[in-house]
Order: sequence, then structure tokens, then C-alpha cells
Amino acid sequence: MSESIARSYYDGEWQKHPWEEETVPKVGAFNASGKYSWSKSPRFQGRPMQVGPLAQVLMGYAAGHEPTIRWGNRALEMASKAAGAKLGPADLHSTLGRHAARAVRCAVLGELAMKHWQLLATNIGKGDVTVFNPPVFPRSEQRGFGFHEAPRGTLSHWIVMKDGKIRNYQAVVPSTWNAGPRDGKGQKGPYEASLVGNPVSDPERPLEVLRTVHSFDPCLACAIHMVKANGEEVTRKNVI
Repeated sequence: MSESIARSYYDGEWQKHPWEEETVPKVGAFNASGKYSWSKSPRFQGRPMQVGPLAQVLMGYAAGHEPTIRWGNRALEMASKAAGAKLGPADLHSTLGRHAARAVRCAVLGELAMKHWQLLATNIGKGDVTVFNPPVFPRSEQRGFGFHEAPRGTLSHWIVMKDGKIRNYQAVVPSTWNAGPRDGKGQKGPYEASLVGNPVSDPERPLEVLRTVHSFDPCLACAIHMVKANGEEVTRKNVI
């Protein structure tokens, strides 16, 4: 796990583990071959990763998770009838597939919520009512992290403490994974990769670009820049 700022508006060109990071803004002009984004570029084992409902559903298929497979197949059956063609899990890797995956996850989590509610009620009935363990902070340096699979994807928090005080804290959020720019090796983040080869019928109204980026459910205010081959900007549309 690491983050790159090679193409981000921060001071430096490094790629570091969150425990070792610094967040020092360094504002500059948009430079397509240099720094052009406020997002950092998270990497897992040196590679970009898409996170969110689509990743969750595809991993559920790969792991043989019964509720995911059941609801996923139901969604694919409905989509196949609408499309007039047989669709499989691989076809979810698309703009419409990300929306379908979000619906599948809602159905799966609805089932799991009822299951977990019953487990909670059963435990409380058995007298298990403990809800808090007082923390103990050693004086030596301590490093910790927490992972959570949020609605938009993988969310992680990283902390370094010493003498009972926070020395460094970093959060790597889902939209950063998906929106991150190219890294020092030129590897594209999921937003950028999803737009490669994506046809745009009207460059003055790049609705296809907006639809694809919106399918990731971005949690940040950014802009889509469309430029001609000579670098001249055609239009700019906000993505909210």
C-alpha cells in the first residue's frame, strides 16, 4: 500500500506508505504532462485499483459469496432481457455495470443487515452488552490502521502515535483510489482508464464522460478537461 504524488499538487515527487507520508500542498497550473490533480494516487502492490460496488460484486463472484451471486445473476438476467443478449459478470465492468453493481450491493447488504441485527439482539439477550473498551496508549511509537468497506469502496485510516500524541495521520478514501491521477510510472487511475476508448458524440457536450465518471459516485468536486491535440481547451464541465 502506497500513495504517489508525482502528478498531484503536493510538494515532492515521492511514492510512500501512508505512515510515512506528508501532506504539503504546492499549488501549480494544470499540466497534463506534470502535476494536474489534488488527488493522490493510491497503489496496491504498485498497481492502481478500482474500489466500490463493482469491485465488491466481482470479488463476491470470485469468492463464491452466495447472496452476491444470487442477486448479481438476477440483475444480469434482467439486463440481458433489456439488451436482447446474454450478459455475464464480465459485462458488469462498464458504466452501466457500476450502477447495476450498486443495486446488487444494496440488496446484499439489506439481507446482511437483518442477519446482523438478529445476531446483535441474540447477544444482548445473553447479557453481552459491552460496547466500549478503554484505550491504553503506550509511550513508545505505535502505528495503527483501520479498514472499512464503505458504500463507495475501501476506506482506510493510518496513524502514528508517540508519547500518547498523534505524530502522523492519513486517510485513504474510496474516491482517491478511483480519481487518482497517473503515478510516477504513468499508470492511469480508474477514472482515466475508464475513459480510454469511450466514444464522445459531441465534444461540446461530453455527456458520455460525465456519465462514466458519475458511475463511480465521486465524493469530491473536480472538473473534466477536454482539450484538442494542440492543448487548446474545448470545454469544461463540473462533476459534482
